[in-house]
Amino acid sequence: MATVPGIDVSYWDSGIDWPKVRATGQRYVFVKATEGVAYSDPTFPGNWSGARTAGLLRGAYCFFHPNLDPVKQAELFIKAIKATKDNGELPHVLDLEAHDNQPKLKIIARAKAWLDAVEAEFGRKPIIYSGQYFLQDHFSELGGGPPSWAKDYPLWLAQYPTQYSPGMTPFLPKGWFKWTLWQYSDKGVVNGINAAVDMNLFNGTLEELYAFAGAQPVAEDKPKTHKIAAGDTFENIASKYGVTVRELVMANLQLLKVGETLNVPSPVAIPSESGNNSEGENKEVPAKTYTIQPGDTLSFVAIKFAVTVAAIASLNNIKDINRVKVGQVLQIP
Repeated sequence: MATVPGIDVSYWDSGIDWPKVRATGQRYVFVKATEGVAYSDPTFPGNWSGARTAGLLRGAYCFFHPNLDPVKQAELFIKAIKATKDNGELPHVLDLEAHDNQPKLKIIARAKAWLDAVEAEFGRKPIIYSGQYFLQDHFSELGGGPPSWAKDYPLWLAQYPTQYSPGMTPFLPKGWFKWTLWQYSDKGVVNGINAAVDMNLFNGTLEELYAFAGAQPVAEDKPKTHKIAAGDTFENIASKYGVTVRELVMANLQLLKVGETLNVPSPVAIPSESGNNSEGENKEVPAKTYTIQPGDTLSFVAIKFAVTVAAIASLNNIKDINRVKVGQVLQIP
């Protein structure tokens, strides 16, 4: 089952180093914009622009209070987005997790009013974010299922397994038959964020994520270069520019030598990096080996298998990365 990783952030994750976040492989972020009828998250503008610069797809969310006027909540949310002069790429989000002691039918009606107002402004249906038990207990009609119109909205489900492992899928609430996003942890650790962060998966490939966003990966107008300094590694250079190690290695055929110049690719997603195993199973990946051919270098082998020279050298106990022998069999990490 193919999935794509991403995060969501708010005031509690302030001071984010977005290039470092992008370098971890995150491909999208949902940013808190507003709550209720009066609160605007002060970190929203900075997170919104920072994530864009780093090359992440973005959507914004409103923490919804069903005891407050839904149209006024939508107006505040729309105002926050419009103030940035940047509508983002992903659909925006109605965050349904507070019931405020309101009856189910009122929660449903007021949520629909918010959804309608935001769709009218941005031209596409927002995402509904909620948890399994909230949807069952506070967003269900007679018979226990959601309102009939809910099936037309993408579902972002919050559900935290005791121990997450790749390939897992969430349990759907009664009457819901598909999830688009899954928030599987609220205690994630991501380089560039000095706080626990919510971790998410998109249900599909990277190409499908971009189609869902209605966006295309766009390269920067001016390519970047980096002059190699003493102590530089592929890892710290990638982190500095907000690309993955694989992206950096694939863009450069040479080893790291002080004084030489590296090409730094634009921080956009690489389709072949997305996804897990097909059929939703956790299959073991067979060990790879490669036999050195005449003219081969460790750099060539690293690029061929999209890993770093250092990783191959470490796994094979190679002391001098500039000396490999024809016929030598390497284990590939």
